[in-house]
Amino acid sequence: MAKYESRYKSLGFYANGELKRFNNGTYVTEDKDEITVLDGLADVTRVDEEPKTEAKPVIKAPAKRTASAK
Repeated sequence: MAKYESRYKSLGFYANGELKRFNNGTYVTEDKDEITVLDGLADVTRVDEEPKTEAKPVIKAPAKRTASAK
């Protein structure tokens, strides 16, 4: 499911020859054709996707041993 937000409360766009409208600045869809159109609009941002950053595991260097004082 894709969720979009618009700068405008009531933005309209055409997908598959039909007029679609944002309701209160948001629009939710699962239709691939609508998603394609919405991704191309300048005044619309997709908000359901999290930035994909892969956390790489931190590899620690082995601890250096010191000579013990006797």
